[in-house]
Amino acid sequence: MASATQSPEQRELALIGKVEMRIALADTDNKLEAILKTYLPPILLKLASEHVTVRNKVISVCQHITTRTKPSSVQLPVAALVKQFQEQESSFVRHFDLLYIQQGVGRLSSSEKAQVLPVVLAGISKSGSHGPQIFNLLLRLLESFTLPPRGSKEDSELRQQLGVSDADAGYVATWIGKFILFTPQKGTSSNCPGLSSEDYAFISMQNKDDLWSPASGGLNLLRTKVLAARLLSSGLFNDQERFLPAMCASADPASTISDVGDDILKRAMPVTDLEDEALVRTFFYLYFGVDGTPRVRPPLRLKILGLLNKSTHSTTFSHFIMQIVDDGVAQPNLDGDDTIMSNSSSSISNAGREITKLRAAIFQYVDFVARYGSVDSLHAIAPRVITRLRDFIENQGWPKTGPNEDIVSRGYAYEVVGLLAKAGAREVLVETEHASLDLVRWLFESLAKDSTGTSLVVSIEEALSTVLSALSRIELTAEEQAVLEDLLTEQMHQSADLEGNQRLRSTRYVSIRFANRCLPYSSIKARWVDVLGLGATNDRGEVREEAERGLSPYWYGMLNGSLGTVQPQQLQFPTFDAAVKQLFSGNTTNNAKEPMAVSVQAKRSHPQSFSHMTAFARHVLYNEAMTQHGAPANLDSEWERRIDAAAESDETARSSIRRYVAESTSLSSVKILASALFTSLTDATGPSTQGTPLVELLSLCPDAVIEVLLPHTQELMPVLQSNNHSRRMTAAHVYGLLSSHLKAPVSTVELQLHHLEAVVHKWDTAIGAAANQVHGCAIGLGYYYSRKSYRTQTAVSGDEPMAYLKNIVDITTSSKDSNLLEAAHIVLGQMCMFGAVTLEQLSGLTEFKMLVDKVYDTAKSGNETAVLALGQLSMVLPEDKGKEDSDLSQIEEAIHKLHEIKQAEAHFAVGEAFSYIASGWQSSALATKLDIIGEKPSRPLRSSTLAHVVDRVLSDCGNTKPALKKAAVIWLLCLVQFCGHQAEVQDRLGKCQIAFKRCLGDRDELVQESASRGLGLIYEKGDRRLKDDLVRDLVSSFSSDRSSQLAGNVSADTQLFEPGALPTGEGSSVSTYKDIMSLASEVGDSSLVYRFMSMASSNAIWSSRAAFGRFGLSNVLSDSSVDGYLANNPKLYPKLFRYRFDPNSGVQRSMNDIWNALVKDSAATIDQHFDAIMDDLLVSIVGKEWRTRQASCAAVADLVQGRSLDKYDEYLERIWTQCFKVLDDIKESVRAAAASLARVLTGVLTRALEADHSATKNASAMLKHVLPFLLSTSGMESGAQEVQGFSVSTLLEIIKKANGSTLRPFIPELVERLVGSLSTLEPEAVNYLHLNASKYNLTEQKIDDMRLSSIRSSPLMEAIERCLDLLDEESMQQLQPKLESAMKSAVGLPSKVGSSRVLVSLSTRRLAVFRPHADYFLRLIEKVSLDRNDTVSSSYAVAAGYLARAASDKQFLRLMAFAKRLYFDSEGDREAVTPRRSILSGEITYAVTKHAADRFNALASSAMPFVFIAKHDQHEQVKEQFQNAWDEVVGGTRAVALYLSEIVSLSNEYLDSPQWVLKHTSARAIADAATLVATLDSKQMSPERAATVWAALEKAIGGKTWDGKEVVLAAFSVFVQNSASYYSKHPEIASNIVKITVREAKRQNPAYQPYAIKVLGEVALARTDVDLFQTVFGITQPLLEKDADGEAMDVDGERPGREADELRQAISAAAAETLLASVNVVVMDDETLVNAITQTAGALVSIPAPSTSIRRSIYSGLKKLFDRVEDSDRGKCISTEAADTMRPLLFGPDPGTEALNLSRAAAIISVVKAVPHWEVKDRIRTLVSEERSAKVRGLLQTA
Repeated sequence: MASATQSPEQRELALIGKVEMRIALADTDNKLEAILKTYLPPILLKLASEHVTVRNKVISVCQHITTRTKPSSVQLPVAALVKQFQEQESSFVRHFDLLYIQQGVGRLSSSEKAQVLPVVLAGISKSGSHGPQIFNLLLRLLESFTLPPRGSKEDSELRQQLGVSDADAGYVATWIGKFILFTPQKGTSSNCPGLSSEDYAFISMQNKDDLWSPASGGLNLLRTKVLAARLLSSGLFNDQERFLPAMCASADPASTISDVGDDILKRAMPVTDLEDEALVRTFFYLYFGVDGTPRVRPPLRLKILGLLNKSTHSTTFSHFIMQIVDDGVAQPNLDGDDTIMSNSSSSISNAGREITKLRAAIFQYVDFVARYGSVDSLHAIAPRVITRLRDFIENQGWPKTGPNEDIVSRGYAYEVVGLLAKAGAREVLVETEHASLDLVRWLFESLAKDSTGTSLVVSIEEALSTVLSALSRIELTAEEQAVLEDLLTEQMHQSADLEGNQRLRSTRYVSIRFANRCLPYSSIKARWVDVLGLGATNDRGEVREEAERGLSPYWYGMLNGSLGTVQPQQLQFPTFDAAVKQLFSGNTTNNAKEPMAVSVQAKRSHPQSFSHMTAFARHVLYNEAMTQHGAPANLDSEWERRIDAAAESDETARSSIRRYVAESTSLSSVKILASALFTSLTDATGPSTQGTPLVELLSLCPDAVIEVLLPHTQELMPVLQSNNHSRRMTAAHVYGLLSSHLKAPVSTVELQLHHLEAVVHKWDTAIGAAANQVHGCAIGLGYYYSRKSYRTQTAVSGDEPMAYLKNIVDITTSSKDSNLLEAAHIVLGQMCMFGAVTLEQLSGLTEFKMLVDKVYDTAKSGNETAVLALGQLSMVLPEDKGKEDSDLSQIEEAIHKLHEIKQAEAHFAVGEAFSYIASGWQSSALATKLDIIGEKPSRPLRSSTLAHVVDRVLSDCGNTKPALKKAAVIWLLCLVQFCGHQAEVQDRLGKCQIAFKRCLGDRDELVQESASRGLGLIYEKGDRRLKDDLVRDLVSSFSSDRSSQLAGNVSADTQLFEPGALPTGEGSSVSTYKDIMSLASEVGDSSLVYRFMSMASSNAIWSSRAAFGRFGLSNVLSDSSVDGYLANNPKLYPKLFRYRFDPNSGVQRSMNDIWNALVKDSAATIDQHFDAIMDDLLVSIVGKEWRTRQASCAAVADLVQGRSLDKYDEYLERIWTQCFKVLDDIKESVRAAAASLARVLTGVLTRALEADHSATKNASAMLKHVLPFLLSTSGMESGAQEVQGFSVSTLLEIIKKANGSTLRPFIPELVERLVGSLSTLEPEAVNYLHLNASKYNLTEQKIDDMRLSSIRSSPLMEAIERCLDLLDEESMQQLQPKLESAMKSAVGLPSKVGSSRVLVSLSTRRLAVFRPHADYFLRLIEKVSLDRNDTVSSSYAVAAGYLARAASDKQFLRLMAFAKRLYFDSEGDREAVTPRRSILSGEITYAVTKHAADRFNALASSAMPFVFIAKHDQHEQVKEQFQNAWDEVVGGTRAVALYLSEIVSLSNEYLDSPQWVLKHTSARAIADAATLVATLDSKQMSPERAATVWAALEKAIGGKTWDGKEVVLAAFSVFVQNSASYYSKHPEIASNIVKITVREAKRQNPAYQPYAIKVLGEVALARTDVDLFQTVFGITQPLLEKDADGEAMDVDGERPGREADELRQAISAAAAETLLASVNVVVMDDETLVNAITQTAGALVSIPAPSTSIRRSIYSGLKKLFDRVEDSDRGKCISTEAADTMRPLLFGPDPGTEALNLSRAAAIISVVKAVPHWEVKDRIRTLVSEERSAKVRGLLQTA
């Protein structure tokens, strides 16, 4: 009832009291633990009570609980407390919950901690002010929580299983990211990079002491960060939550953290939207810091910049971008902030690699912004950024840099300036007001004067190139254009004198590029820049090339975006007046009145550019004239040549120029140009071709222009007599034009003529230079008289002209000088053409027929001048109808006989001569020969000659004589071309067409070309019917395999084959039809005629096709395709397309000409007929004729390039199939064409693979066709080497270029095949060398090493690694069985080694996906590593080391067990010369220690003892491997002490082994361990360690002797010396020590005996507790006596005499030293001590003539003995008599060496000090007096 009246407060207190009582009554920790498990959480809940008394009571109980729970054995209900903490809102309850959680968590087992972690995670986001403690609790629990394998089902369901909400996951991910950034700070600092003060306080729990000190119970910061990063990679978080923390982790300096971060980042990147506003802003906040938060460290900033480089949206943050730039180029801050770039040399030198990388990243990001930023952003930032960068450059020193400046940054700055100038607003480059192009000018000055070095020039040129691109798109005003023109012109002038203008380099090239790209073609100053560039002969070649492109309107158009031929109306030229004014700007009072002075000044100012100035001005004049009169030249790549050719030979163009000049208002400019050309001709230093344009210009100009040059004819006289042939010829022509002018000064001309005639008169005696003078003067006079006659319309007369003409005739008939004959022929031709001489005058000088014969004699050698002279001679002859013996007929016959000339080119001159005979001045060939403005001469008159000549030539075209036929076709072409406008030819066009058609089938290519050109001319002149007939015949002959329409008649002399093409074996060959008939008759087989004719017909077909494209037929077919026959017959296209790729270059060229003429839009035509063309090619590609197959390959390759896959997708498999068929063709050229097609197909595929996601579908479709094919028997497994090789190279290219999603499904099979191919594709010669290595002074191992090296650098291996990089979990799962199959089936070394390399790559590059499979492959390595080849075994051993990184503990232990079995349990391995299995065991162990050191250290106790033992193996190779392994993981000797018990235990196991090698190895290991442990501390060995070592050491030293046992013996000695504290307490062990020592000393093995005797002495010396003198004396005395008696001591055996003697001395020396050491001054009484000394001395004195080693041992032993006597103060008991027994030892004969004398002196001093009453001072003085060594004397004097 009382309880019913209790208040709530009282009830609560009562309940608390009961619990308190229970706790008080709990008398054991277990009872207390059970009570707390039940009541502790409820009690703490009462802290939320509203009653103060209740809360105080609870606090009191808590104090009691805290006291009772101090023992760590008491467990607290941590999980319940955590749950209660999360459910409660009372801060008081939470506080006490946390106290007991923190107290109890450290007492939990690992499994209990793992169970608590999910409880902590649930609701962690609501931790509030207690968040730091809960987060720290989470970190403490991570070590115990085992994460499921990455990618497993458990991993993907982890978040759901743990019940983690989105808020909790986001909270934990955020704080993990901040925790990874956390770095403890010293002092009072309250933040760190990337973390605000609040964040820093959160993670450090308000700077709690020892929070991160493991020694004080805190967490290991690095280890905890690794665990946190791994948690981040689990399925607990999604990619969006883990992205930012992973980014922070990836930049951590610890690789264990950064590797995890990188892996997470790679996985999260594809699903992360880098264009998200909030994410980008977070990047910038982290980069710069916000609200007092310090910026993150440089490595993370690098990562951030890399991500910003992929975010286009980031380019809109103008403010932050400016901050990045400002930060990059700012001076160092006073507060020590890590400024990225500065001009301070000290900051640069201390920046380090990270800062250098960061600087580069900043520039890369600005580059990205400039390329992809929005227009508004770029316009906003560009001016300021450029200004900052210019300041940065200039602060470094500009243009000359200061010392130790950051050159890399300077280069980056220049490049970014260029990019931003391009991306910025127009005002950045071209100022709005008063444009000065300051930035462009600054960059030019930088290029010219920046002294940094060559490396920076590239950056400046790149900046200028970028600015050029930008400026070329800006439309400049006239004022701005003028500024740019002046700037470029100034740059050209300053570059002409670098030293004078203090420049380091020329800016010509860039200036010319700016002129060509940024200024219109009409800008004469831009063209002036080009002209100056052409004259820059001392500059690099590309300057002149660029200048040439700028002057050419075609290339100018190409540079500025015009494709193909530029239409004249599209390009505006500079005016001729402007060109002359700019190019020839003189300083005369009136340029118009002094043109010659202007040209001379221009020549003097710009001598190197002068020829280019005149050429450009002339071209502009001609183009302006032709354009104005409606005959512009096409602006193609041959524009200059076309202009020159038109001005020289095209009558329409010439008349246009003539009219333009005559009507021109700028005649003064023409005069200046003429003067300039004249100056070039008369200047001996100029090019020899400069005069020819002058002749052309003068022939087109009115008298007003010519009159300018009349006063200067005297300047031509030296040129006429020069030794330059072309200059003489031009000067003669110009002289004739000028001096014959009616306004020429008569007196001057008369004097000149008199001089010239006087020179010519001496022709018969002239040789050398004099003959050249005659040549020039004679031609000059010829041109003068001929033009004078034309101007006056009268023939020459008078004595001097006739005397001159007599000299010319005499030269023609008498001279043999080729130069003089040339002059005579030219003069005769010119004077006959212009009517300057009559037939009567010539006949009066010599017989006309003889004159013709003389000219003919020269002409028949192919001299074109003489040939033309024959035709020109006929122009003085009248037409004599019907007279066969007339002079005209004689000339005609003479010219006709010239068909025998072999030089084909000469026949064009013959044809021209025929036109002179037939038509005279009516021949269009003479139209351009009239170089004076006026009417054509009317004479000679011709009416019937033309018809007669044409008929004769037509007849000759059908002649079977090859030479005549060839000549006739060319003559007929010339007659049609030059006389086709006359009625006689018009009437015979049909006959001409037939003649030309038949000649198309001729075997001679020139005949074909001439016939083709002739048909083109006829086509131009015929009507539509004639045109269609011609086309029909041509196409019929082409598209069918019949050539009947093109074939001619066959006679006995018709040549069907080239001579030698069909040899008969008797020194002759079948060539003509007559030869075939004769051969058939001899053989008796008439069918041979048809067979040979068939062959000849086939040859004719191909020859006919070769003629189609030449000259005329292109035009014929082109015209017909529009409105003629071909327009309605398109079946020609498929065959024509294939013929374009014919192997014969002539056919190929012809077909391309036809195609280009026939098809106006090639792409459209091919698209229209694509299916027909492809079907035809795929059939033809496997046709019978090799030509067809080869052409089809090339055609298909061309057809598929540049077209989308959709176009030929249905043909793709057929194309590959046919391609691989012809790859194994019988003909090499076909195989080469097929290989080329295959490369094209591969290129198409790889380009598709490289493309963006839009092409992924196409690429995947292609791979589905191609990869199975390449991997089939038609590809990699083909028997044809070419096919196999191509398949492999194609696969490599595919792998290199494909993206992951496309290639990933094929990776497993690819890796398997490629691994196998490593052996298949290895050259057979390597296997031969391997089998016959000894023949070539090589070893198999050397060859294997070279093979291994080649595999590592093999393209196949690179491809495999590329495949591995693209693996994901699914494809890795599929790869496992394939890789296993490859490893098991591999037969050659390359494939086996390649398999091991694959495992290594998987372990290092793809660890995340490979980890689940590592155990499996480690087990597989156990089998495959046991290979007969050492290199293979070693490779797999290395792979095992890498795989151990990812293996489980169980598999790791299994691997080490496997290594142990290889070493200890391999039967027969040790009997081999090379213990391969033991070496493999060592290699595996070393690989594990090297590549998986952390795993090895974690499980070291299972492996270290084995490594320690094995490193004592007697085989050097085995020992080396284990020694390396030991050194890799052990830093000192204390590791031996750490694993001593395990080492001893394992050694004991194998000390009883039946294998001697293992027994001895274990013994050596015990010895080494004992030695190391004994000497580990300066004090004595601890009894525990001594006890551990003793039993094994005793066992090791037992048994008979063996090579190397002395090591164990030495260890035994060390043990005895350092373990007295142990054996002194164990008498039986002390006794055993003596027994063992004596036993070993009594052994009779001569090699072992010296060591055993020495150890006997060391033990006797160490055992101060027992007297062993008599025992030792008994052992050593016989040995000394044997030496004294000269006995052999049983050591001779089979040893050489010297070695046996040295061994005897060693034994005696050891015996002497041991005997002296056995005198124990501690335990002996006085009498015993004296007797021992006396006995010892007696035994030693008895040795006669002791050796050096014995003496050394005696003196050393005596010194040590009496040092012990002195130390124990026992010298008084030694009598003088006893001491005297040592006199012979100390004062005997001289030992002989200074070293021995020093040792004796030291011994004497020790004896004298120990026995002071021994009187030996006199003896010592005697020794001093006799001693020669000062050192010895000085030492003795101290006695």
